[in-house]
Amino acid sequence: MRALVMMVSLLCVVSAHAGSVYKYVDANGIVSYTDQYDRAQPFNPIEIDVWEPDQDAVQLRYTKNGNLYLHNSLYGPVTVTLKMNRQDNLIAHRNLLQPIVVPARTELFVDQVHYLGLGTLEFGFHFSVGTPSDIQEDHSLLRPPFSGSFQISQAFNGGYSHNLPGNRYAMDISMPVGTPVLAAKSGTVLDMRDSFDGHSTDPAERARTNYIRILHGDGTMTLYAHLKTHSGIVHPGQHVNAGQLLALSGNTGYSTGPHLHFAVQRNDGARLVSIPFNLQGIVPQKGLWLAGQSAQLN
Repeated sequence: MRALVMMVSLLCVVSAHAGSVYKYVDANGIVSYTDQYDRAQPFNPIEIDVWEPDQDAVQLRYTKNGNLYLHNSLYGPVTVTLKMNRQDNLIAHRNLLQPIVVPARTELFVDQVHYLGLGTLEFGFHFSVGTPSDIQEDHSLLRPPFSGSFQISQAFNGGYSHNLPGNRYAMDISMPVGTPVLAAKSGTVLDMRDSFDGHSTDPAERARTNYIRILHGDGTMTLYAHLKTHSGIVHPGQHVNAGQLLALSGNTGYSTGPHLHFAVQRNDGARLVSIPFNLQGIVPQKGLWLAGQSAQLN
């Protein structure tokens, strides 16, 4: 039996209005962004939501006897897709090409894998947060995700940047930096970023967006993005109530001005996709003024 070599080299692609942006994480964990697709990479890129947990939130490991494990450090489940450079002469007890759901804060035994062929077997993987869901539209009574009254600057299928599965059904609300951002629905903080500063019209800066993602009981997730640096007052794993203060709005990452990006997403088995929603009966439309909530601290 030849040695099983795992290459945790993740190749992910993020698309944007100005073109595609590719994210590469090499075997040493070095992250780079470019608008050039590197065909020399061993795995084909796939489109993902750029506002995502760090790739090391999920890790792949194996033991000397070939046991394969996936470890999820997040406070919510993830769906993992394994990538292999070889499929012949591979002995396993499960179909390794099928998505694998790893529960929150868990190390999951995947399989005992043996490779009997020539050359080196290389593993990579991609993960998306959440578990696969077939929910096509959120009909719950979502609250406006902010305090105050502001205008929608981009709505569903917006021509500027709301034209990909992860953000097609999203809305941007123009508002001053420092506006309270409130939970639209009760749930658990799955992940967040809070440390990035500055903004740019360069699509590569999309990855430097501060955000909070909340997981709800029906498996959907709400996303609040472009938040002010170090303004988050919640933490991953924390339960929050609808209307609870999460953070302050900002102007971080790929942004042309201060605003809040809000979307409802589901996991389709391979990636996050946005789904239509309404805010207590109001369907987001460009130019519409929305009255927000009153902030609650808990």
